[in-house]
Amino acid sequence: MVVTKKCDMFSEHSKIYLQAGLSSSGRWNRNFQRAVYFKKGEGAYIHDMDDNKLIDMSLSHGASLLGHNNKAVNDAIAQALEMGILCSYETEYQTMLAEEICSIIPSAEVCRFACSGTEAVMHAIRLARAVSGKSIVLKFEGHYHGLCDYVQYSWSPKADLMGSYENPESVELSTGIPAALRDLIKIIPFNNPDILKKTIEDMKDSIAAVILEPINYNQGCIVPEKGFLNLLRELTSKNDILLIFDEVLSAFRTGPDCAQGYYGVTPDISVIGKSLGGGTPITAIAGKRNILEHFQPTGSCTHTGTYNGHLISTMAALATINEVKKLYFYDHIYTLADKFYSGLDEIFSASRLNIKAQGLGARFGFYFDVQKDVVKEYRDRIGENEKMALKFYQLLYEKGIYFHGLHNGFSIKHSLHDIEQVLDCIEKTVKELEFIF
Repeated sequence: MVVTKKCDMFSEHSKIYLQAGLSSSGRWNRNFQRAVYFKKGEGAYIHDMDDNKLIDMSLSHGASLLGHNNKAVNDAIAQALEMGILCSYETEYQTMLAEEICSIIPSAEVCRFACSGTEAVMHAIRLARAVSGKSIVLKFEGHYHGLCDYVQYSWSPKADLMGSYENPESVELSTGIPAALRDLIKIIPFNNPDILKKTIEDMKDSIAAVILEPINYNQGCIVPEKGFLNLLRELTSKNDILLIFDEVLSAFRTGPDCAQGYYGVTPDISVIGKSLGGGTPITAIAGKRNILEHFQPTGSCTHTGTYNGHLISTMAALATINEVKKLYFYDHIYTLADKFYSGLDEIFSASRLNIKAQGLGARFGFYFDVQKDVVKEYRDRIGENEKMALKFYQLLYEKGIYFHGLHNGFSIKHSLHDIEQVLDCIEKTVKELEFIF
């Protein structure tokens, strides 16, 4: 039995000095009603303060696609340390990284760097407004694009606030967002071509950009319906609207060319993040040259930051791209995916409980007691059994499997044996849940 005594005690101590015991609100673990405190990561495993060794199925909220303590990343960081951690200086390595990104990401003719997805999305939207001369951003209900006020709307709105399906309300996700910003965002449902067409036709003169997760991993794993991304590309091009792919989570999950390569649809601007830095903070804003030239100094749109393209993260990102370009990388990822997703389907189909899994590449989501056979958009999740979900993750932790709940995936360091062990624990957990629900 896994014990968490030290973690429980440290949580109370941490709250004395660190607000709520957290450096980030997203690290609040609903399963424990506190943060979980770890002291070591190695490959597919993490060790908490109580010396519990757990198979990690969260992976730094998606940043550790290479697993923990990756040697190539560590060696790259050591090289940066030897150079003196040159911060806010250009070196040859930022250019080398940009060249690598441009060689594998279809939308990338040139790129710039930021530290986080939030920053990169903020800059991408400002850039789109500068290029188009228009102001409104079209966003899909249930899609998440970081924490800047521009797009802090309708990622997980409560059912009584969402408004009609055809014309959803723009629901702020935080207090402190000025009400006036609501006029600059338009929300529509994902995977509905008719509403998409009508909205763009009605608002084409005011929409600067459409932003979306090409794979909606922030809602588990909701994939675009066949032809939806192609239609979106066609409509935006026809109406002088910029198309922004937020690939913060989808970067490198399905292949080195990301979701845009997987689906064969090229946006105007991409935000490539999370796993790009091998666990270090870096994000790329990649796009067409004639668009990114609107950034200063060649244009008038601001993009700057002391830590943009920080040498440590730049070197780690170069190492990461070298890894994902290796021939075996995605053979292994898809071998794990086939084993895991087919195993989950078998377990859940045999249970009387209504639990589903949807996955693509190295990332997936669980759905508890939803009514639709396939989750195609955010509202398909309304009424999900949160108590069942929390108990599911709690019981798995006790068996040595770590799920955060929102961010679920596996790394290149997971083995088939690890996946089999996770499936065995999930099967036992589902049987336990059948006695509770």
